[in-house]
Amino acid sequence: MSRNKLPPSGLVRRVCDIALEITGVYRFFMLARKSTIGLSVRVASPSRLSVGCNVTVQRGAILHCGGKAWCANRGHIRLGDGVTIGPYCVVYGAGGVELEDHVHLGPGAKIMSQAGAHDDKRLSAHPTFLLDSVHIGAGSWIGAGAVILGGSRIGKCVSVAPNSVVFGEVPDYAVIAGNPARVVFKNKAID
Repeated sequence: MSRNKLPPSGLVRRVCDIALEITGVYRFFMLARKSTIGLSVRVASPSRLSVGCNVTVQRGAILHCGGKAWCANRGHIRLGDGVTIGPYCVVYGAGGVELEDHVHLGPGAKIMSQAGAHDDKRLSAHPTFLLDSVHIGAGSWIGAGAVILGGSRIGKCVSVAPNSVVFGEVPDYAVIAGNPARVVFKNKAID
């Protein structure tokens, strides 16, 4: 299949996404789940966004759920119950992003499930993109300005210090900080 043509089901989904992006109607459906997405929040491909109950996405955030030609129409963002995404956060979900229940992203935090490859296509009209999912466990708090890179698996009840850069596996109940982020403290499981 050529890069410019979508299968019929993909074309219908893309047309629906464009209509949803323009009208913002999806915000009203969130009210039934007691969830709110601020009016200044930008959501790309809202049909690929799954939102639990009592979710809050604050002003200026960007949720890019993939679903575009450059990522082979892949991607999604799944937000569990009680998730809070602070102001001016950026979540790029072309590789897939899942935030379990009660995850909190501080102001300006970034989750990047995609990156550009370092290859000879970098200067072309169609560069190579690397897509790798991000999973953040229940009850984790991501500090202001922290960056979570594709391929990261953060356990439950993890605290990420502000402005940290996270890549890889992080165990449950850890406190991590730095660039690259390292475990600085590990709580015992709270039962």
